[in-house]
Amino acid sequence: MKPINFYIIYSLLFMLCASVSCNKTDDEVVPTGDHTFSCYINGEFFVPKGSITSSPYHDGLSFLKYDFFNATAKNSVKNAIVYFTIKDWAEGTFNLTTSNGLFQPSDPNDINHAIVGINGIKYLSKENSGTVTFTTVTETDVKGNFEFTLYNENDESDIIHITNGKFDN
Repeated sequence: MKPINFYIIYSLLFMLCASVSCNKTDDEVVPTGDHTFSCYINGEFFVPKGSITSSPYHDGLSFLKYDFFNATAKNSVKNAIVYFTIKDWAEGTFNLTTSNGLFQPSDPNDINHAIVGINGIKYLSKENSGTVTFTTVTETDVKGNFEFTLYNENDESDIIHITNGKFDN
């Protein structure tokens, strides 16, 4: 019987451990701090790309804070946009209602709703199909989290799940 080379075994074990222990790629690092947003869309990590913007038609991230709170995050590489509006917002948890299907600037911001657009398909919230929770609300900082189940506007059997959503304006 030939002796087994220790270095070969060590190398094979190292490669095996490295390949199974890495659950996240560098692109899956959850951003923290001001002007950050992340979530999982059906298990796929999503963050907006680009700079802060006020338009849902460009990549990036936008927060609007008036008598409503509105978040728009777009990543054209993933061909996806995540959008939600909460009216009369404050610290606490808010249930979603049936979406009107309108993004900012057309959205009248008079209902709590969410929309996700993926590859040209629009997924909309229904009554109690998700929540947005504001964990911190100050004059200078708004932080929170969200989870949604959304439905294809043309085929209600086509459902997506938005999980582990976080935002910090």
